[in-house]
Amino acid sequence: MALTVDHVPFAFADLEAITAEFERLGLAPEYGGAHDNGVTHMSVLGFDDRSYVELIAERDEGDHDFWPEHIRADAGPAAWCVRVSDVTEECKRLLERGIPVRGPLPGGREREDGTLVEWDRAEFGRPDRRLLFPFAIADRTPLSYRVEPSPSVADGPLSGIDQVVLAVSDLEDAVETFEAAYRFPTPVREDVPEFGTVASVPGQPVAFAASEDGWLADRLERFPEGPCSCLLATDDLTAARETYPLGDPLEWPDGRVAFFDSELLGRRLGVVERV
Repeated sequence: MALTVDHVPFAFADLEAITAEFERLGLAPEYGGAHDNGVTHMSVLGFDDRSYVELIAERDEGDHDFWPEHIRADAGPAAWCVRVSDVTEECKRLLERGIPVRGPLPGGREREDGTLVEWDRAEFGRPDRRLLFPFAIADRTPLSYRVEPSPSVADGPLSGIDQVVLAVSDLEDAVETFEAAYRFPTPVREDVPEFGTVASVPGQPVAFAASEDGWLADRLERFPEGPCSCLLATDDLTAARETYPLGDPLEWPDGRVAFFDSELLGRRLGVVERV
């Protein structure tokens, strides 16, 4: 089955600070409002394909399950979400494949204009691997309530989220896990500087990365396996580099990648041009 990325939550302690950095990079988001947990709030960087990066932070003290450890550590990509037509059916499908399920769970947030946004979601996998799997979302209210293309990226060289890079401790185990859950094809592999071995899945918005040292290994010591980088899609990397501050391209298993020139973000946000 082909997965459709809905959004990637990008966790940071100070929403104003991370918003300012995205604005500096030419990726200005719009404030999306407070979640119904009463603690977190968010901004949306929406793309033409209606995928989006969600900048998420805490606005008040309190308990919540929207990746508090990632938020307080400025971790960036904390989870990833796929869009489905029916959350209950997705729960049934993965249960049949032996994958633990948490949900369906209702969710919502109120926009600044008073519009109430509502959805259902579900999480998958054992608690220690729940961030490795995508959580699923289905809208109760129109999708346009949740996301519209942001003016800063609309009709530009960046069309959406192309690939979520998952940091894993055991590459072969992760690949086998996703083959069983989603019937993924065999990945294409490449050694990539600062990422170690990267296995990119043809036709799917997923790549696995495993490294014994560097920032990726440090991240896995602090956080469970899960997203470490979000790659935005472009058909023309040259045009994207002329529009946004991107570094020199790197060879990727099935294309080329350039990362945003940001000390704050490091290798956690980039652009991929697929072959």
